[in-house]
Amino acid sequence: MKVPGVLDGARVIEYTMNSVENQFGVVGILSDKGNVIDELQITAMAICQYEEANKFYLFSCDLNWEVIGDFDFSTVEEAKTSAKQNHHVDDDDWFLYNTGR
Repeated sequence: MKVPGVLDGARVIEYTMNSVENQFGVVGILSDKGNVIDELQITAMAICQYEEANKFYLFSCDLNWEVIGDFDFSTVEEAKTSAKQNHHVDDDDWFLYNTGR
């Protein structure tokens, strides 16, 4: 599936390849009581920005590029550091949107 230019209304700045082979972790689905009732595999990550926002968002995505989790950061580098520490995304895993690298 082609990488979309917009996710959840935010412009894609950088992204990873989207594959079930990625070991980026899972997002837990919680019950009303806070218990994990299911888990969704994270198959891709994207760093995005909403128009006129000063924050950058690290989106966890599924195979259909649906956003299944997000965190906001002050800089792209902070988002990448979090992705590396929490999801094992290496620096070479990132691609600039529209440039291919």
